[in-house]
Amino acid sequence: MSVTRTGDLTCSYCGKKSVFTDKDLRDYKEFRFRMLSYLSVISERPDPAETEAVWKNAVSEKLILEDGRPLTINYLFKGTQEDVEIYTARRNVIFVFPEEKKDGASHFMSMLTRLSYPSADIKDLSRFFPVAGGSFILKDGRCAFSVSKDEELYPVSAFGSLPPEHTAWIVSRLENLCCVLAYSDISHGGIGMDSVYINARTHQAYLLGGWWNSSVENGGSRKDLVDLRETARRITGVMYKDSPEEFKRFVSEPPAGGAFEDFALWDQVIEKGFHGRKFVKLDLSNLKV
Repeated sequence: MSVTRTGDLTCSYCGKKSVFTDKDLRDYKEFRFRMLSYLSVISERPDPAETEAVWKNAVSEKLILEDGRPLTINYLFKGTQEDVEIYTARRNVIFVFPEEKKDGASHFMSMLTRLSYPSADIKDLSRFFPVAGGSFILKDGRCAFSVSKDEELYPVSAFGSLPPEHTAWIVSRLENLCCVLAYSDISHGGIGMDSVYINARTHQAYLLGGWWNSSVENGGSRKDLVDLRETARRITGVMYKDSPEEFKRFVSEPPAGGAFEDFALWDQVIEKGFHGRKFVKLDLSNLKV
């Protein structure tokens, strides 16, 4: 189930709803209202005071390093993807691998070094892939691995259901990134709600998580294009019914060949379904709590 912007838990497939307890709902709505109100009013650059107000809601968790020193993580969001704990801190995302999967951190790093970019990469797509930080062995045998991020980046799952025109710019970026993966002969293998981060103000999407599933595959992976479609469907959530028919066909049908052919197909969806590329501000000012 996904959390909607009004604070309900809703199944994006059958529409069934559930609710938090009164206390959970009150605390949740207070935080979400503050964060989304902040995102709705920023224009060219964020207000430092508003940013500080959002991060006052951060939760602290202390991990103990192998040598006994503490590692304190201040985070807004925490999730789990395939037994890997994910902390969204202010300027980092920290992945904590269980002891039996601690080699996932070194694999994560090794796959990042395989990324390569066409000489005509005018979009500077390297910005939207992880930049590795530190790797730490914990006292209990687990491994913590961090990547850097801008403080305006949040996991896409934090936003609840997004209107289709905003899902569209996320898909556009993911299509770009799948082309880089194909050019680099990499199958990411983990595109999803927990691995995609977005900047709602600048309309940028980043592929920060899930790299422990990646592998070398000539020409990239068809699975990444299938996962992209499933992620798009989940991002749109309860607003899927309001999506253009071209978008619905795109996410429900198989990918068109490889990543470059699929990008061309998506380009047609943008032109016919969304009437071309245009910047539409994510307006959350009418949020009701």
